[in-house]
Amino acid sequence: MQQHTYTLDHWEDRSGDRLTWKFGYRGTAGEFGRIEVVYPASRRGDRHVTEVRGDTVPVTSFMGWAYGRKPSLYIAELSVGGTRVRLKRSRWAQTRAGRALRMQVAGREYRYLATSARHRDRALVRNGVEIRVRRHGSGSRKKAAFTVLGLADATDLALAAVLCGVNTRNLTRGGAVRAFFGRSLQWLDVFQ
Repeated sequence: MQQHTYTLDHWEDRSGDRLTWKFGYRGTAGEFGRIEVVYPASRRGDRHVTEVRGDTVPVTSFMGWAYGRKPSLYIAELSVGGTRVRLKRSRWAQTRAGRALRMQVAGREYRYLATSARHRDRALVRNGVEIRVRRHGSGSRKKAAFTVLGLADATDLALAAVLCGVNTRNLTRGGAVRAFFGRSLQWLDVFQ
């Protein structure tokens, strides 16, 4: 089985008003060329959009309820190359595999799941291909490492990259509990 590793570096643009700040990852991924992840690429009310663009990857965007700077899985929408993709997940599942985010893109079934209890390790899996994503480092040394197992194409890499710019803590039970309490405290602030 083929294996390749690509690393994208974290970047920030804090110019202008705080609401216009942008964050993300960028770099070169071998034969796929330049890839850039931007979050929030835009804001639509209380929803944020993460977007991926690059030399060969299709334009991919993920919109969800804002959780910090990133969109969350709550009220989420995914678009790949201008085509909307239906997302499914079981919020009440007890295992990480059961809580996986499921989608069908270009006739292929995908699962995006947590590979550890920490929120930094994820994997995008389809038949014959697995892309393991690990975010590590802090400050200006943050990086996102993609380990590709199998014959991945540009769509596979675009999906893994866009989900790197999404708050996916709900893919673990502990993350779901923390996200619930965080949302609850935000709602309490609204009523004060």
